[in-house]
Amino acid sequence: MEDSELKMETKCYDANEYGYLYGLNKKIPDEEFEKVKPYFRKFKRMDFVEGNVQVTGRPEGWRCLEKDVAKVEEILGITNTLEKRQNKIKEAFADPIKKANLKDKSYEWLTMLFQKTGTRPQQDLSRLAVHSTKIYDPLDSFKNGAKDGEGELFIYTPHGMWYIINNSGEYSDLSLNNVKTPQGGAIGHRLMYDDLIDRLIRIYTEENEYSGEKLY
Repeated sequence: MEDSELKMETKCYDANEYGYLYGLNKKIPDEEFEKVKPYFRKFKRMDFVEGNVQVTGRPEGWRCLEKDVAKVEEILGITNTLEKRQNKIKEAFADPIKKANLKDKSYEWLTMLFQKTGTRPQQDLSRLAVHSTKIYDPLDSFKNGAKDGEGELFIYTPHGMWYIINNSGEYSDLSLNNVKTPQGGAIGHRLMYDDLIDRLIRIYTEENEYSGEKLY
C-alpha cells in the first residue's frame, strides 16, 4: 500500500482524547521536517489515557492533530490534501449513483484485503467489544440481524481492525467460525491498522456506529 506521492495519512485513532492522529506517509529530509516540526508531537505510550489500550493503530512517533494537517500540507506543498480527499467522498455521496458505486467498490476492496491478507485467530466477540475503540455496523445489519445469524461488523481494537461476518443462521457452516458469539459464532478476519483500510471502512459503513444490544 506504499504511495510515492507525499501526503498526510491517518496513523491511529484514539477513542479517549485525540481522535485521529496523522503523519506523513513516508520519510522526508530532516531539513524539510524541521519546517513542520512545530505542528507535530512525538507521542509515547504514556501520553495516552490508560496507556494506549484505547488506541487503534500506531500511536508512537511524530503525530499531528487533525486541526494542524492543512498547515503542514501548505508548508510542504502537498497537493493531494486531506480536505481534497474528504471532499471527493462528500461529492460522491451527494450523487446516489456515485455513492452506490463508491460503496460497492469499497466493499470489494475490503473483502479482498481482509480475506486475502488478514489473519483468523480464535476470538470471542464480547472480548473484542470490551476492548474496542470503535464499532461500525453497516446499515444496522448486525443490530437487526444478529438474532437470525446475519449481519456484519467492523471493530477497531488496540490489536488491529476486525471484519466480523455473522455466521450462525439455520444453514450456516459453523465449522468456518473462529469468533465465539451468543448466537453460535461468526467468521472474523483481522488486519493491522492502515490508512487505506480505515478510509474504505468509513466509506462502506458511512461511519454508522453499532447501537444494538450490548455485545458483552
